[in-house]
Amino acid sequence: MAFAPPISVVMPMRNAAPWLPPLLAALVREWHTGFDLIAIDDASSDGSDALLQRLCAHWPQERWQLIRAGGCGVSAARNAGVAASRAPLIAFLDADDRPLPGRLSLPLQAFARYPHLSHVHGGWWRCDDAGRHQHTVRPWQEGAGFSWRSFMQHKAVLPSAWTVRRDALLAVGGFDPQLRHSEDVDLLLRLAAAGHEGAWIEQELVRYRLHGANASGRTKAQLQGLLAVMERHLEAVGASEPGWARSQRYDTTTWASWQAWSDGAPDLALQLLQQALEDCPYPLPRRPVHYLEVFARSCARVGQRFDAEALQASRFWRQAQELLLAR
Repeated sequence: MAFAPPISVVMPMRNAAPWLPPLLAALVREWHTGFDLIAIDDASSDGSDALLQRLCAHWPQERWQLIRAGGCGVSAARNAGVAASRAPLIAFLDADDRPLPGRLSLPLQAFARYPHLSHVHGGWWRCDDAGRHQHTVRPWQEGAGFSWRSFMQHKAVLPSAWTVRRDALLAVGGFDPQLRHSEDVDLLLRLAAAGHEGAWIEQELVRYRLHGANASGRTKAQLQGLLAVMERHLEAVGASEPGWARSQRYDTTTWASWQAWSDGAPDLALQLLQQALEDCPYPLPRRPVHYLEVFARSCARVGQRFDAEALQASRFWRQAQELLLAR
């Protein structure tokens, strides 16, 4: 009888050699789940493909496969993994992250208990480049959900903590290969729009590694990508609910302004603030207060220290106030 895995781990990788040994060691702790690993090498130049083959050489042949994608990008790489899978469930895992205990067993339990669900998502640890824990992210504690409106508001998704039914992915066309950033936000919005239900697993499932080599380090492109995806999906409601659409644009763009500031790009932060103010629903006296609140909340969300006094004494804040209080 052919091996039929209950869940496939779809892992795109590019120049992931430093992280593959600890990732695979952690993944083996979920061996009892019967998973198979589908690794998609997206034009690595550091020998990641050969290293993976050596590390998995003692695994049964049916428990892993390597696809060479040739530089197609992360969206197309993940889609190739989904297409190659024989399992009903897809657990995404980026090669620079590391699964925590339960990464596969807990989603399997959730789908068995709630068969109507199309996808489940766990929390995650934010870790530095060495893998040291910095902050725990639990979006459900802030009211994040998976209906279209709730997800548009919170946009809380991390592929490495996300498990999706394969048939749901295929039904909506998978990841958009044209997108280089926020492809996960786009996919989840399309799943929600198509009526696919999701739920939180209220436990952390993965160590999410923050370092200069991953996509999150490219601040401007990342934020522009997110705003473009948001705009694409807001077009569906803009005409019927212009006020709600404007508030979502404002909230997302002010968050993007904070992210640029947090990443050390104050000029970009000011540009995004100016863009956000085109949709600002607040009167002039309220605008600086709200902007400060956005910074405080966003810092707290990622475990970043926030010094309101230092911010308000900075040149950046003086420039921001000029924009916020302009009539």
